[in-house]
Amino acid sequence: MFLDLFASVKRVLAGFLAASVFGLVLGTLSGYGRRLSDAIMPLCEFLRPIPPIAWIPIAILWFGLGDKPAYFIVFIGAFFPIFINCYWGIRESRLTHLNVARDFGASRLIVFTDVLLPGSLPRILHGLRIGLGLGWTSVISAELVGAQSGLGYMIQLNRVMLRTENIIAGMVTIGLAGLVMNYFMLRLEKRLLAWRRGTIIAVESTGT
Repeated sequence: MFLDLFASVKRVLAGFLAASVFGLVLGTLSGYGRRLSDAIMPLCEFLRPIPPIAWIPIAILWFGLGDKPAYFIVFIGAFFPIFINCYWGIRESRLTHLNVARDFGASRLIVFTDVLLPGSLPRILHGLRIGLGLGWTSVISAELVGAQSGLGYMIQLNRVMLRTENIIAGMVTIGLAGLVMNYFMLRLEKRLLAWRRGTIIAVESTGT
């Protein structure tokens, strides 16, 4: 059980890390640049509705069996929530804050690092948390078909052997692992957005 859990978590973290890097970079550039957004968003909206499980046959054809197709499936599952939330976080940054920064002579770099990124951070962290959850469910689906280790593989193996109690144990383990991942993401979100909570309290105290 623990070896299978370790294999699944390893695949999720690798695919999620790759999806985070590509999603944040591409989402930031697309949100900041209109031309790149016009080129990428139609393709993103075309690919986004395709569920990760539909990519499994192609992933097996491209990468064979083992870890690589699982990495790819996790990447597909986690990428789009991260990219979309980063994109809209940048695009929806308050125009008032941008204008004030520009009026005070802030450079583009300062506007980006001190205004756009902090303003979009709540949506970015929300996208990362959703992406991690979807990546976790995606890797289980991939392991049911194209892996020889992991919790999904364990469930599939015990289904063939008609061991219902082991299937239920695997499902419980999946749920507990997902709960732990979500807990740590919420803790990270709370720590990085501590300034936002203080702002909300200050606004409520003034009655506005």
